[in-house]
Amino acid sequence: MALLSGILGCRSTESFAPGGLRQVTVQGLEQTVQLTPAQPDSGQEVHILSVVTNRSAGPVAVESRICGLDLAGNVALVMNYVRCAGYSQSVVLAPGDSVTGSDMRVVSSPPGSYTLLVRQLVQPSAWVEVPVVVR
Repeated sequence: MALLSGILGCRSTESFAPGGLRQVTVQGLEQTVQLTPAQPDSGQEVHILSVVTNRSAGPVAVESRICGLDLAGNVALVMNYVRCAGYSQSVVLAPGDSVTGSDMRVVSSPPGSYTLLVRQLVQPSAWVEVPVVVR
């Protein structure tokens, strides 16, 4: 299982932590993206889990995706199931609170190294860049 942390906007700090690279925004939001399996085979289903945690001292209002994640980048992923019709919901995250989003896709890229862009937060808009190795 790969555990990768990404940036939500502009980088304010970076530190290596157990499980991956941790990056936090100026608003104190931290996003962690986990791929299962960490290095999928071409044609294999991959589960993408994203967790946004408020690491600041005060509450933060966010609009988070529901019913999947926004995905982009140069790795080819095919939707393999029907989703609900919802797009996002607004929530206020207290310090330490998290909001979770997930998606499942089938990898259709041939073996190689790629970049996956993952967006869970619509407001503040935040795309996380995740390196992906397809076997």
